[in-house]
Amino acid sequence: MFKKFAAFKESLKNDVTFNKKEYILTLTVCILGGILFGMIITPKKALTIGSFNGNGWEPKELEDMKAEEDDDK
Repeated sequence: MFKKFAAFKESLKNDVTFNKKEYILTLTVCILGGILFGMIITPKKALTIGSFNGNGWEPKELEDMKAEEDDDK
């Protein structure tokens, strides 16, 4: 195993040139891969979408106001 690693290590000593497009693509793939990896390894948390901004959720006070309006009729 160490012989294979030494051979691999020797192959890395050669200079490699990238053109600009390859460099940007490599950088983009690394950044997006890091974001995805971070999302996968984070612990699951409770998720609230909409932050209770009134979409399909009515606070207790609003329900009380509606009940009072119904009593007045």
